[in-house]
Amino acid sequence: MKNAGILLLLAGCAGAGSARYSDADHRKTVAADLETTFYLSLPETNRDKAVFSPDVLSLGKDGVDEVQHRRILEFTAKGLGETEIQVGSGFSMRVQVTSASDRPGMHLHQH
Repeated sequence: MKNAGILLLLAGCAGAGSARYSDADHRKTVAADLETTFYLSLPETNRDKAVFSPDVLSLGKDGVDEVQHRRILEFTAKGLGETEIQVGSGFSMRVQVTSASDRPGMHLHQH
């Protein structure tokens, strides 16, 4: 049952434009829009606790895809700001959460 849930999670990664990151993104800075979900895939051997600011991100699911031998972490951008996700000493990634309406060229239509 647990494996089926992880496979569904991975299937969800492919749809709806959800961003996906991996250990290849170590030491990079990425952007996420407020209230969006993104996924982080790491080697299943990395079992360390994910450390980040709970004011900026929330961690939904944290499980292992036993077919691909990858640990999948599901994050949601819940607050404006910047945080670093650290998983042990071997992975870190900076996340900047912004509002889509604050980007240049994005205009809100008011009626």
